Amino acid sequence: MKQLLFGIAIFFCAASHAQQTGRLVVVVKGIDKAKGGELATGLFTKDNFPKSGQQLKGIYSPITADQMQVVFEQVPVGTYAVAAYQDTDGDHKLKTNLVGYPTEPMGFSRDARIKLGPPSFSDAALTITADQTVTTSVTLR
Repeated sequence: MKQLLFGIAIFFCAASHAQQTGRLVVVVKGIDKAKGGELATGLFTKDNFPKSGQQLKGIYSPITADQMQVVFEQVPVGTYAVAAYQDTDGDHKLKTNLVGYPTEPMGFSRDARIKLGPPSFSDAALTITADQTVTTSVTLR
């Protein structure tokens, strides 16, 4: 009986320490539906923002409208930034010119602007809290 009670206590203790998560809704504007392709949306931590291929979570969605929503479910509580681009040729690679400036439309969470390079993490950062839905806007330029 002691072992059973101990097992139940361990289970409830572990369950109470389960990772808390939230939900992130990304509203992407400025999509050129006529160009087609896919909408590539990545969720980044401070350490990997905005390094291509190093996102925490990534979603590719077929272009269906000039404005789309992308939803990240079960995002661990924390601070993140979003980068999105219209992958017009569907090759899952952001095209850039000779100096590294994007040639495919792209944008960042909180509509952080591209200047001489990507925005700082703090300009694009948003905080995910437990059991809450956070919404951010990304305008492709």
